[in-house]
Amino acid sequence: MVNDDKKIYPHKVSFYQQREDTARMRGAVLATRAEEGHRSMTEFINSAVMAEVERLEAKYNNGEPFPPVEPSRGHAGRPL
Repeated sequence: MVNDDKKIYPHKVSFYQQREDTARMRGAVLATRAEEGHRSMTEFINSAVMAEVERLEAKYNNGEPFPPVEPSRGHAGRPL
């Protein structure tokens, strides 16, 4: 019998950050875990990033989501 119930994991994303900023972020998450409810660094980072995405959508796209961009289209680094 084949089990087709495969667990679906979120898409993994990586980025570069200064070591001092990473240490500061970890400190903030650990110091406020009970009060803010972030259970992991992933949860904290996702929450922070999505808050900024929503701010940009509100400011530049009438509060609507921007069209999605697949990773194969290239990185979102500095414009050429």
